[in-house]
Amino acid sequence: METRASYILVGSFVLSLLAGLLVFTVWIAKVQLEESRQPYRIYFTGSVTGLQQGSPVRYRGVPVGTVSDIRLDPDNVTRVRVTILVQNGTPIMSDSIASLEVQGITGGAYVQISGGTVEADRLTATDRDGIPVIPSRTSSLTAVVDTAPQLLNRALEVITRLGELMNGDNQKAIGEILGNVRDISADLARATAGLEGTMAQAQTTLKGFESVGPQLDRTLAQAQGTLTTINGSARQLTGDSRELIQSLRKTSGELAALLAENRQPVHDFATTGLYDLSLLISQLRDLSGQLSRVVTRIENDPSNFLFGGTRQGVEVRGK
Repeated sequence: METRASYILVGSFVLSLLAGLLVFTVWIAKVQLEESRQPYRIYFTGSVTGLQQGSPVRYRGVPVGTVSDIRLDPDNVTRVRVTILVQNGTPIMSDSIASLEVQGITGGAYVQISGGTVEADRLTATDRDGIPVIPSRTSSLTAVVDTAPQLLNRALEVITRLGELMNGDNQKAIGEILGNVRDISADLARATAGLEGTMAQAQTTLKGFESVGPQLDRTLAQAQGTLTTINGSARQLTGDSRELIQSLRKTSGELAALLAENRQPVHDFATTGLYDLSLLISQLRDLSGQLSRVVTRIENDPSNFLFGGTRQGVEVRGK
């Protein structure tokens, strides 16, 4: 009886578990059936390595759907046609852009939808079968996949050139360069030793300057006093110069006032007085000449000049 009772208990538990699992499955299916999704189509021109059916679709990082189909475009073999299912109500705008991104460093690929502004309209461009088409752009995954062979070829080229660089002649030249560096280091060491001696001599010279310091201070004090005297003299000279300039300005003003008051007499003198003065000078010059002749006659024959001559001329008689 106890064994039969345990079997009944275990069977009841299993049946209850199966019933609960069935209810959960029906609930999940109901949720998925109630959740309507909008299909969209994306055409990628590069590689879609890592992308598979069921990969997530994210809009600005928020999961909004999954990838439902991946295949080559039958009309253009250079493109890959990807069909996604996005939750109904997701704001896919006309300026939204789809790209293929990678989850982490070694994770799988997913579809990232970015862009979209409030001012833009909802996406209306559709494929031939009426499914809206989201524009795509080159993703970082495609850039890495496309540039990997080039990077590998360049790395191999660099390695080859390094191998060519390390030939026998270049190794010998590098050895000579290292030897020269060694010699230069030795010369620098010797120069450093000589520099220490020079520094010692410089210290000795500086100690000799210590005794000259007091005399130099006195000389500087005398020079400072001389400069102070010169400064005072310069200030006094500046003051005298200012007084002289003020006197000249005053004199110039007085002369200007004098000329203004006597402008008409000066003008009359310049017009008529100068002419009369020139005539007077000419007459005085003539008078001076006559006086000179008179003085000469007096010196030569004073009696003749004073009393007249005693000689008589020849009388001329008429016939």
